[in-house]
Amino acid sequence: NTTVTITPSNAIVGHAAGVPFNVLLQEGQTYSATAASGLAAQHLQGSRVTSNNPIAITVKDDLLNGAPFGGCSDLGGDQIVPVNLLGTEYIAMSGFLNAPGDQLFITAAQNGTSITKNGVLVTTINAGQTYQLPIAGASAYVQTSAPAYVWQMSGFGCEIGMDLIPPIVCTGGFSVSITRSTTEDLYVNVMVQNGGQGNFTVNGSNAVITAGMFTPVPGTAGQWLSAQVSLPVAQYPQNTS
Repeated sequence: NTTVTITPSNAIVGHAAGVPFNVLLQEGQTYSATAASGLAAQHLQGSRVTSNNPIAITVKDDLLNGAPFGGCSDLGGDQIVPVNLLGTEYIAMSGFLNAPGDQLFITAAQNGTSITKNGVLVTTINAGQTYQLPIAGASAYVQTSAPAYVWQMSGFGCEIGMDLIPPIVCTGGFSVSITRSTTEDLYVNVMVQNGGQGNFTVNGSNAVITAGMFTPVPGTAGQWLSAQVSLPVAQYPQNTS
């Protein structure tokens, strides 16, 4: 008996853009809203969803065309968070996409939301609007005047992946585990507050991630640092953690 109210930003299959409609779901049931068009500009960023009980929302886009990155087609998606968990400060770190490189998609939850990158005002958008912003470097510091979503498109070459970036006030931990699933290249992007860059160990070794690998995140006055670290397959074989 969960009533979900959906106001799609663009037309979805069976419903017009901008017209709210309700879906009644029982525990464990799922409703999928599918864009009526394959055009990126007609997809569902900025749609509004409310409900009378807690729900989980996953957003996804299939067969993402890698042009101009090289022409691959991939699935990207992530579970998003409710607006009360959004932040106003984000740090994004680049992956290995071909030029023009990693992109950020910033969606406002309130009217008159200004977007600043590396300390420089970029634009102002209203609730439901999305602004595309290239990282254009190893890392980028994004501030918004009101809580907003920041979605990153990253990947290797023309192979694209996407995820929701957490604000820096609720990101990170003291212990992280990963498993190498293939023999392909494996990198970790590490972000840390200044003062912690010499405190890392990998499988007990402090020689893998060292303080000298870190560079300041632009616009943070040296408060935040980032590094991109390769984990060679010879030292970290497939199917090991």
